[in-house]
Amino acid sequence: MIEKRTNEHGDFGLYASVDIPAQTLLFSYDEWIEDEKFGWQTLTVEELDSLPTDQKEHFLKYGYDIDFGKIIGTFEHENARNHSNFMNHSCEPNMIYDQNDNIIASRVIYKGEELSIDYGNFIVNVDQNFICRCGSAHCRGRITKEDWKSLVPKLGYNFPKFMHSEIEKILISSRISA
Repeated sequence: MIEKRTNEHGDFGLYASVDIPAQTLLFSYDEWIEDEKFGWQTLTVEELDSLPTDQKEHFLKYGYDIDFGKIIGTFEHENARNHSNFMNHSCEPNMIYDQNDNIIASRVIYKGEELSIDYGNFIVNVDQNFICRCGSAHCRGRITKEDWKSLVPKLGYNFPKFMHSEIEKILISSRISA
């Protein structure tokens, strides 16, 4: 259903090998947790910031936030085994989190189409050091650790579970001010 190959920018990407219906489970939480047992480590933001720039960038290439202030990643690209490590960003993605830490198709994904997720959907600790090339009319240009807050009205609780208590605060605040 999903194949990894080089995209137009020369990076790895994931592509649909068949048409994938909306709401299809693409990556389960259990799959990537299994991957983390092999050479992955958790760093605090402070520990990450103390690394030399090249090590920090390599760690963040496959890393992702697991809590406010904590990021899990690897310094060895060989440890990025799961296809989920090769999801690329788009400001108009075709995948989202469900409310149980799984990643699902947010709409029909057609055969040959690159799978993408909005990195703002799970990045809360470190601004990303790349310029977005998604080409969307709604492209934000750069992905920041604050982007998730603007996605809450659209996505509700479709974020990693560790974010749900902060999302609740935003939703309550928006109801009070409305």
